[in-house]
Amino acid sequence: MMLVYFAVIALATVHAVEEKCDGVTINGLMHTKEVLKTNLDSPYQFSIDYTTNTLFFSYSTHIKDQRFQLAYLNLESKEFNIVSGIKDGFASAVDQDNGKVYLGAKGGVYSFNLKTKEANLLGSTSQNIWQMFYKDGLYYSTYPKEEVYFFKDGVYNRVEELKDTRAMLIALDDNKNIYFSNSSGLYKYNKSNKEILTLGVDVVNGMNSDANGKLYFTSPNGIFRINDKLNTIERLVTLENVYGAAIEKDGSVLCGTDEGIIRFKKSDKCNL
Repeated sequence: MMLVYFAVIALATVHAVEEKCDGVTINGLMHTKEVLKTNLDSPYQFSIDYTTNTLFFSYSTHIKDQRFQLAYLNLESKEFNIVSGIKDGFASAVDQDNGKVYLGAKGGVYSFNLKTKEANLLGSTSQNIWQMFYKDGLYYSTYPKEEVYFFKDGVYNRVEELKDTRAMLIALDDNKNIYFSNSSGLYKYNKSNKEILTLGVDVVNGMNSDANGKLYFTSPNGIFRINDKLNTIERLVTLENVYGAAIEKDGSVLCGTDEGIIRFKKSDKCNL
């Protein structure tokens, strides 16, 4: 009788732990949810500086003279700060090899020094920079024209491979193939044969890469992984109202949702 009693208690304890777990399944493993920052409207355009473990992003402000605000969050201390001196800042990218942070806004391309917390204009432009991606150089897209440019040494040059198509979001793999999205779907420009492949008709609202260069994108209902070998799309996780995402070095998933910025971290204590 005593053994049965303890078995019932143990089983009840397991169920209690499971019920307290709030999270999602990623690659068949339970990931628990941690809210890192609240009171942010539509946190978007995520990029991580892996050297300092800092997340850069933008969010909506609903201020007449400044619709968007760039900010950053230390992923260890949870320290949050806004980037001053940039109006309507919306885009960010990180040169991981050299520890350089780039920010984009209506006024141009900026570099950002995390130690001094200062942004310096590298090149001015009248274009609205929408999104950035760094891959052996800085690429960015514009709004509303949806054009893609390459920025180097203060000079902007249109990316020739995409001059005949629109692109709102862009990313490059290790072979310099260009992935881009517009209102029609998600595409891949294959550098070797110069062909454009259709990967899907998903609504894409964010594109990113992890520390290993693997590409991901977000849609309003989840996060997806791009298989560059098979040219296929794999659902990583199902979530509602996702604005942006990034992958930490340990594989934890950061998301921008209506709740704010949240982290999904693998947990051995939770079972489905």
